[in-house]
Amino acid sequence: MRKVFLGLALVAVGFIASCGKDSTTADANDITGKNNQQIFQMHTWRGISFTDSSGKSGVQETYTACDKDDVYTFTSATSYNWNPGANKCDPTSTPVDAAWNMSDPAGKNVNFMNYDWVIENISATNVVLRRRWINNQGDEITWRLSLAK
Repeated sequence: MRKVFLGLALVAVGFIASCGKDSTTADANDITGKNNQQIFQMHTWRGISFTDSSGKSGVQETYTACDKDDVYTFTSATSYNWNPGANKCDPTSTPVDAAWNMSDPAGKNVNFMNYDWVIENISATNVVLRRRWINNQGDEITWRLSLAK
């Protein structure tokens, strides 16, 4: 009787273990095997922060509440859609299709919003882009744009 009970217990444990998460189900945040360009195209992103170091008082957050519901959808390797969201900074704003590109899909350089950026950090749910240059007065300027899923 013990052998039958032990055998049934082992079958039950095996059945329960096999009922776990289906490995064929795609995880919307799984970036395994994806290059940076593919991560941009995984889902829509919204701008959550834009900092600018060009002021005399140091780094300043320049995104306003109306900027923070803007949505960016990277529809292909060369185009994206910007949607100003419900809380528009300019009431006449409408969605716009624009160009973006990465010379190397696995690389760190991105041309977005007509500026060259370096990917400072990228994950399935956050992207941080950095742009540095020297202005006409010789000051080093740094912009950081943060996007979130």
